[in-house]
Amino acid sequence: MGPPMGPPPGPGFGWGSNGFPPPKKKSKAGWIVLPIAIVGLAIVGFAVLSGMLKHNSDDYTQPEPTSSTYEPTEGPTYIPTTKVPTAPATRTTQPQPTKTTPPPPSDSDIVTKNRFYRTGVQNTVNCKESKSRANSMANARKYYTSVLNCLIRAWPKQVNAGGAHFVAPHLIAFTGSVSTPCSGNAPSSFYCRSNRTIYMDAGSDVTWYRGHSNDSVATTWLRADMTDTVAHEFGHHIQAMTGILAAESNLEYELSGDKSLEMSRRTEIQATCFGNVFMGANKSSYRLTGSLKKELDFLHSHQGDEYGTVRDHGSRTVIPRWAKAGFTTRSPGSCNTYLAAAKYVK
Repeated sequence: MGPPMGPPPGPGFGWGSNGFPPPKKKSKAGWIVLPIAIVGLAIVGFAVLSGMLKHNSDDYTQPEPTSSTYEPTEGPTYIPTTKVPTAPATRTTQPQPTKTTPPPPSDSDIVTKNRFYRTGVQNTVNCKESKSRANSMANARKYYTSVLNCLIRAWPKQVNAGGAHFVAPHLIAFTGSVSTPCSGNAPSSFYCRSNRTIYMDAGSDVTWYRGHSNDSVATTWLRADMTDTVAHEFGHHIQAMTGILAAESNLEYELSGDKSLEMSRRTEIQATCFGNVFMGANKSSYRLTGSLKKELDFLHSHQGDEYGTVRDHGSRTVIPRWAKAGFTTRSPGSCNTYLAAAKYVK
């Protein structure tokens, strides 16, 4: 089995707005005649009133008292009234400031200025390497699952601090080929964003182990490769959770030819860098020293896409640089491949 190559590109794979007239003037003539008329009316009125009073006094008869019986009335002796409520006084409301919603970040901003890059150094979770070996499908699955469980403990704090929501991915170990929601069959290990699942080609790893079970260097290389592959594919899951993977897909869709391949390489190299952030943070407990670290470095310097026909994963001259950056700094801020010059992602 030659140096491991990722799966072929394909959608879903992670290797990833009236004026009024003026009033008339009043005439003053009425005020001259009016006093004379008032005097005349007063004289006539006095004479009439005197005659009426005399006539009434001659005809007046003293009334006789009458007795009356009090009859109580039923019901209230007052007329109930309904009080009309008065309208409450209106309050003068202060104008409220208009809230403006900022526009969502562009795809370019998501991949280059993501908050996730500023979450700092990853703390160790004291992950230890599994004692299982890839001598069977079941044991290979145990090995992958052990690495996955460490990654699930290692990344939530930083993913959430970056403004995303951490969700643990699934893992499926397969042999031969496997049908997925991401463009049908795939021949090797990969990450499918549609169902948040890491697919591990356990069949190839078991075959390799069985063919080299007596070669300690070869089996050590395989352990490094299995650890690195799970961590790399988990790197794509991180890209999916933080929005980087979807934004990158949009950007890559608008490109063609070499520019499209370059964008793909930036994504793949970043996933490798993220994986090495985890391994660097847990190097002591995982014992990524000595022969295991040596084989990990050998792996990075020989897994370039020069071995394939499509330049979409990064060359063996740039992959070690990004793997080392992640491993030594233990910070996702060292993995911003989208700001790197083209020569560093060739």
